[in-house]
Amino acid sequence: MEKSEKNDIRLMIKEQRKALEAAAESVWDDSICEQLLNLDDILRAFCVYCYVSFQREAGTWRFMESLLRQGKCVAVPKVVGKELEFYAISGKADLEEGIMGIMEPKPSCLKIHDPEAPVIVPGLAFDKSGNRLGYGGGYYDRLFEKEPNHPRIAIAYGFQMFDHIPTEPHDKRMDRIIIP
Repeated sequence: MEKSEKNDIRLMIKEQRKALEAAAESVWDDSICEQLLNLDDILRAFCVYCYVSFQREAGTWRFMESLLRQGKCVAVPKVVGKELEFYAISGKADLEEGIMGIMEPKPSCLKIHDPEAPVIVPGLAFDKSGNRLGYGGGYYDRLFEKEPNHPRIAIAYGFQMFDHIPTEPHDKRMDRIIIP
C-alpha cells in the first residue's frame, strides 16, 4: 500500500493531537481507563504490558496507576535493537527518557516475559476491522509475530478511527480498540 497515504494519515492525526484541549483529553482518558479496567483480559491478568503515553497519545498513566494499586504487574517497553523488551515498573520514578524522548524503564527494572499478557498498544490511526497504523517502526508487529498469544488492545481517541486504513501483509490486527 502507498507509503504516502499512510504518511498523510500520520501527519493529520499528529496535528489533531496537538490541537486537543486538555479538558477533553482528561475526560477521554478517564473513559478509556474505566473501560480498560473492566475488560476480562485485564481483570484476569497478573501482568499487563502497557506503553507510556507520549505527545498527546491516549493517556495510560491513570490506567497504570490503577493497576499498580490493585497489586498487578505493569510492564512497559524499551526498544532494544529492532525489538521491544518489557520491564516491570512501580511508578513514574522507574522511568527515564529514552529513544525519541519516549519514557522507558530504567536499567534497574526487572525484565518481564509473559507471552500471554494483555498488551495496551499505541497507534496513530485504527479502523473498524482492527487494523492499526503505528509510527512506522514495526516494533509491535514484530512482537505479535513472535508472541501471537497476547490479547492486543489498542486505545485511541475518536478522531483516530477510520472506516479503512491502508495495511500491509505484516501488519497485525488489534483484538479490540477502546475509544471514549
